[in-house]
Amino acid sequence: MRILVVDDDMEMRLLIRSILTTRGYEVLTASDGIEALAVLEKEKIQLVISDWLMPRMDGLELCKRIRAASFPWYVYVIILTAKDTKGELVAAMESGADDYIAKPFDKNELIVRIHAGERVLNLEKTLDDRNERLSKALSIIRKDLEAAAHLQKDLLPRPGRISSGFSFDGIFLPCSFVAGDTYNYIKQDRDHICFFLLDVSGHGVQAAMLSFTLTKILSSLTIPASPAGDSRGIDRRYQLSSPAKTVHELNLRFQADDETMQYFTMIYGIMDTRDGRMTMVQAGQPSPIHMRKGEEPVIVGSGGFPVGLNPNATYEELEIHLKPGERLILYSDGITDCTNQDGKEFSTERLVNLLQKWEGFSLRSTMEKLEKSLLEWRGSDEFEDDISLLAIERGLTRKEQI
Repeated sequence: MRILVVDDDMEMRLLIRSILTTRGYEVLTASDGIEALAVLEKEKIQLVISDWLMPRMDGLELCKRIRAASFPWYVYVIILTAKDTKGELVAAMESGADDYIAKPFDKNELIVRIHAGERVLNLEKTLDDRNERLSKALSIIRKDLEAAAHLQKDLLPRPGRISSGFSFDGIFLPCSFVAGDTYNYIKQDRDHICFFLLDVSGHGVQAAMLSFTLTKILSSLTIPASPAGDSRGIDRRYQLSSPAKTVHELNLRFQADDETMQYFTMIYGIMDTRDGRMTMVQAGQPSPIHMRKGEEPVIVGSGGFPVGLNPNATYEELEIHLKPGERLILYSDGITDCTNQDGKEFSTERLVNLLQKWEGFSLRSTMEKLEKSLLEWRGSDEFEDDISLLAIERGLTRKEQI
């Protein structure tokens, strides 16, 4: 270990140097605080033994300069002085000294104090090593979360998509790297499109894992094990299950356990693209908004029971007719519950008013305006809950556009 001895008395410097070198320490010396700082700037030294009274810069000022210098390693300072009162001890410690030895000193006491300093420095090094390993681990975790977030966004449908005369768009703003919210739509056959929006309880990785699982299940409707289909007919051909049966099957499969109590809310529906008829199940999710062309918006449904809390829960279907030029808005409670800096909620009323205000704009433009409004309302891009919204619009026919 390298030790810097600072004293304006040459004999004292030589004495301390002799004591320390015989015990295996490498010793550097300086005659005052200014010389000591010059040495510390060039050499990696972690322990300093300094006299108090010295010309140009004394030991207390040296302590202050060391603490203000922000060296990349900790410098342990022992003040050596003839002053031996509580007042001087307090003054030394307040200046940044770690220890204090009164002159004349016993060489064994000096060695003991140095050993104490070494233990502190070793602990500091151990903490630094652990912090470095922790920093590397956190960096790996962050990269993994960023990759997971990218994968989760890739599962979402691209904005502005059109299928069978219907436009789909949405908003997705996770409150952390990954979200428990998600949505999607899947063209099942020539005449039917399945759509859903779900919100897993909680936040972060655990919620995102279940959200990811549900997305893969509901987006792979033709697999035999899918709760959204049935291949047990006479001809063994795949048939689309009703929304009520699909949600019922999900409720049986994903019952919350006592440890995590993880459940989810959702809206799952099937749309007939020939006439815009929609059959949906609302399972604890906020009620959809039916934006009717030339009429007041309608709040659809009354709530329903979340999925995963009660194996005996029943789910009822509701139906709407989406006419040309009309929109259906599905959204998570992260939107309506979003608070501003005054603690006021965004509210369903404000959401409906904005959607009505922008109903003349394209679906993509409406989503952009709504997302901007949410960010301005919140006052930042950090939200307390995941935010998701799926908007469906039935296009006008050429005759209706004229």
